[in-house]
This record gives sequence, C-alpha cells and structure tokens, in this order.
Amino acid sequence: MLAIQMNIFMIILLSSIAVHACYKLDRKEQVNRLFLALIFSTILILILEILSVLLNSSNYISFIIAHKLVNTLGFTLAPVVPICIVLYVYRRTNKYQKMNINQVLWLSVPLTLNSIISLGSYNFNWIFGITNENIYIRGPLFFVSPMTSYIYYMINLLFLYKAREKLNREELLILSLLTMLPSLLSIFQLYYFVYLTIWNSVAIAVVINYVFIIHSQTKIDSLTGLGNRIAYDEYLTILCRRSNIVLAVINIDLDNFKSINDVFGHHEGDRVLRVFAKQLEAVFEGKGVSIRLGGDEFIVLINENQREIVEKYIKMLNDNINAYNASSKMPYRIKFSYGMAIFNNTYNSIHELIQHSDKLMYEEKKKRTEEISKANVIVEC
Repeated sequence: MLAIQMNIFMIILLSSIAVHACYKLDRKEQVNRLFLALIFSTILILILEILSVLLNSSNYISFIIAHKLVNTLGFTLAPVVPICIVLYVYRRTNKYQKMNINQVLWLSVPLTLNSIISLGSYNFNWIFGITNENIYIRGPLFFVSPMTSYIYYMINLLFLYKAREKLNREELLILSLLTMLPSLLSIFQLYYFVYLTIWNSVAIAVVINYVFIIHSQTKIDSLTGLGNRIAYDEYLTILCRRSNIVLAVINIDLDNFKSINDVFGHHEGDRVLRVFAKQLEAVFEGKGVSIRLGGDEFIVLINENQREIVEKYIKMLNDNINAYNASSKMPYRIKFSYGMAIFNNTYNSIHELIQHSDKLMYEEKKKRTEEISKANVIVEC
C-alpha cells in the first residue's frame, strides 16, 4: 500500500511540474519538448506500476487479462524513459549538433528487442508471468528489461563524459542524477521489493533537474539565450575565490548597431543580437562563458592564458560572422569591435583586467568608426 501511495505522490508532483513547465518553458525548443516527454513518460510508467500492484491479488482473478496487459505495456514502455533521458541530455549538451538518423536508429535497437520480448511475455512468460491465481512472478528473461535500461543509462553517461568540458560542475552533477539515481535504486529493486522504486527515483531526479532549469532561467538573457548580468556576477564571484586564475577576457561591442535599429526597426535589431549570440555560443561553447551585458555589449570569459589560442577563437567568430553576412540578403553587415586581455601578475584583480579589456575595445571601436561607416550600407529614409 505504501508503494502505491509513493507512486501517487510522485504522479501528483510530476503533474504539477508538467503544468508549470508548459507555461514556463518555451515548447518551440526541442530540449524543452524532450524534458516534457520525460515527465509524461515517467507519469505513465508510474500509473502502470500502480495498476500492476493493485491487480496483483487473487481477489481480482477476474481481471487477469487486464493484469497481463498492464505488465506487458509497462515492460514494453519501460525503456522509453531512459531514451528520453538520453535524448534530453544529448540535446542540452549539444545545442548546435544534430543527431543524425543512423544514431537514432541505433538507439532504437535495444528498445525494439525489449519490446519483442515484452510483448511475447503475454503468452510465453518470458519477462514476467501471471499465475492462475492472478499473482505476478518474474520470468526467466526478466533481466532483459533492466539491462535494456542500463544500456541507455551507459549511453547517457558517455554523452556526459564527452560533454564534460562544456558543462560546469553543478550542471554536470544535476544531469548525472538522471542516470545515477535510477541506476542505484534499480539494484535494490532487482533483489528487494522496496517502496522507493526505480521510477520514484527517476521522478526525484526529474524534479531536481526542473528546479535547476528554473534557477538557470534567472541567469539567462531572454532575448539571446546567453548569460545575463546575474550569471556574470556569479561567475566573477567564483573566479575571485580561486588562487590560481587562468582567464582571458574579450569585451565585444557591435558596430553601427544603432543605425540598424533606427533604419530597420528594433525587431531587426533584436534579430541581429540573436544571430550574433548564436555565433558566440557556437565558437565559445565549452571554452568559455558568453554574457550579454546589455544592449549590444557582450563579454566572453575564457579559461585560457595563451594569446594565440584566444586570437584563433576570435578569428573563428569573425569568419562565421563574415560567412553570415555573405549569405544574408539584408543591405547592412554585422561587424564588431573587441578588446582582449589575459590575466597575469600585472593586474591586481579580475575587475582591473576587465576594465583594461573594455578600454581596448573602445579604442578599437574609435579607430574603426570611419571604416565601418563606409562598409555598412544603410538605407536612408
């Protein structure tokens, strides 16, 4: 009875989060749709688990067919939850890398095998069996279901390992919980019928991740998706606590941005900011933190102390922007000025380093004013 109560509590909690998420998260973003799919698939499995426990009694022998159907459906759909976890983590850690069809097909192989064996269990008792007294028993191939889930959990850990340099420690830990909690709890569930089952642990991990998502939104600029001032101040606080600082700072300001706003409107100006922010993330994801300070001002904080490497990143950004300009049908061109400085013993603090980088940026902007005014084609009213 306690197991049913735990599942009901988790269903209510996840349902509340699902409603809140539908209003708070942008459902146009694939990563958010995958997170919602994870919530709803977990709710469905919890419901099936409740029905399985309720029907597991000789008092309901007349519902033996329903009991078989519930367990068949439950074991067939069980891998869907870890698949949603894999896809969600992959999309969250690889924003600009598409998953090709071959990868998706490969991911479906364990699911397909599990589905065949689960559906066959209805008649042949492979994974589970229902006795004539309507009592659930484990079948000889019961191990197939947890092993299928473990395959996806291992794939998820592999994705996280490969993406470890793109994530901060907090995000890496939170995303790892989606794998670690159900993996550890499932070991106990395999040997003991404990009240806190694998699906309860998945629900707990989902709740923790949603709290993290909502907290992270307070540090994201709503227009560009980059970090905002809150993220900037938080990251600087963390850096200032370190004894050995390895840091390069790039201050960036878009050239002639006011003219784009004046001639083409603020809607077009916002689009330019989003385009530039996307290029910043594409270049510096996993290498540094990109922040929109406000207006058309950006700053990138990189864990690097070699000037040639930082200059290579800046060249990549400039090449990407030039490539966008070449393909753009708009009469204006996106250009930017920057100042770059690397922390060393000549700076008394990180704030002094940032001030110097900002100064260099405005000096470059001043020198390029005449060049940019000639290069940009602005439609006169």
